[in-house]
Amino acid sequence: MRSNRRLVWVWCCLGVLVASCSQSGAAGSPTAQVATRALLKWAATPSPSASPTPTPRLRRTPTLNPATLIALTLAPTPLPLPLALPNCYETPVGSLLCLGSLHNPLGVPISQLVVRVYLIDEEGNALDVREVATARSYLLPDESTPYGAQFERLPSEYSSAVAEVARALRNTQMLPHLHVENVQSAFTEGIYTLSGTLSNRGEQAVQQISLVATLYDESGQVTGFRQVRLPPDQQLLPNEQLPFSLSVIPQADGTLNIVTSAEGELP
Repeated sequence: MRSNRRLVWVWCCLGVLVASCSQSGAAGSPTAQVATRALLKWAATPSPSASPTPTPRLRRTPTLNPATLIALTLAPTPLPLPLALPNCYETPVGSLLCLGSLHNPLGVPISQLVVRVYLIDEEGNALDVREVATARSYLLPDESTPYGAQFERLPSEYSSAVAEVARALRNTQMLPHLHVENVQSAFTEGIYTLSGTLSNRGEQAVQQISLVATLYDESGQVTGFRQVRLPPDQQLLPNEQLPFSLSVIPQADGTLNIVTSAEGELP
C-alpha cells in the first residue's frame, strides 16, 4: 500500500515538471521571433493622395544621440504634403547624393521644413537614413524648395531611395515681400550662370537674405541646386533693389527649367 502511494506521488511530480517545461518553451518559441522579423519588413501599400511615398521600416536602427531622440519624441505631426521620389547620383568619391523637391499645395505658408530620405534594397528594407532641412526655410502657397541628402557610403544592397516629410508646420511668422526679377541664364562649360535683381516690395527692411536657384529636368526632377546667403549684416530696405549673380553645377544632363527664389527675415 505504501509502495503504491509513493508511485502515485512520483508520477504527479513528473506531470507538474512536464507542464512547467512546456509553458517555458512557448514564451521563447520560434513563432514569436518570426513575427518580430515580419514587423521589420516594409510592405508597400496603396499610397494616400497626400502622402504618395510609404515609409519603410529600418532594418537596422541608426545610432542617435540623446538630443536627437528628444527632438524626435517632441516633434509635432507634419502637414500632409506630397513628396516625389528623389533622384540619386553617385559622386566621384563614392558617396551618394539624393536630390528632390518639396511643393506646398496648401493655401497657407509653411515653414520648418525637414525631409527624411531612406536608401532601400530590392525588398524595400531600409539600409540607411538621413534627415535634412530643405534649401528654403519657408514656402508660400504653390512654391517649391529643393533638398539634398548626402550618404558617405553606398550600401552594397542599395536599389533605390524614397523620402517622406519629417517636419512641416503652418507658418505663424510675418514674412517679407522679396521678389526675384529679370533673371538671365547662360550655360558654359557645364555650369549655369544666373543673374538678376532682388527687390524688396514690403514696408520693412529685410535681413538674413538667401537666394536659391534650382535646376529641373523635363519631368520636374531636380538636377541640381545652389543656395547663397548674403552677409548677415546686409539688409534690403523697402523698395530697394539688389543685383545678384550666382552659378550652379548640374548633377545630371537634361536641365530644361531654372527657378530662382529668395527669402529673408524681418527685424
